[in-house]
Amino acid sequence: MADQEGTPNVAFQNEAKYPGQTTEFRGPGVSAENPAGAFPRDTRQPDPEPREVHQPASTIFHAIENPYALREALTRLETSLDEIIGLFQAEKNTLGKEGDFAKGKQGIELFESWKQQLEDIKAGKR
Repeated sequence: MADQEGTPNVAFQNEAKYPGQTTEFRGPGVSAENPAGAFPRDTRQPDPEPREVHQPASTIFHAIENPYALREALTRLETSLDEIIGLFQAEKNTLGKEGDFAKGKQGIELFESWKQQLEDIKAGKR
């Protein structure tokens, strides 16, 4: 031990496994905040992964203070899209027979793509 500063590990003598055994731990030295020069052992290891890895991915829900209100509003919007898609599909039976439902098919595809985007948002993918 090159640096003999600090109090020998008196507080941790009970960590020894055999009688008469001591540990090599020494405190940081005497200071105003630590007059005895000893402190509990810090066994924490630095996190090998950066902090960002443990944070959930940022989604649209992080932009709103009350994400539950946003989820409820998105559910109502999804219900409205279902209603619109249902209107188009009901018309498909009548207008489709006349052969003039090309724009209706585009409408169904458009609103179904919006619905898929909403489902992705609700699932936390966006």
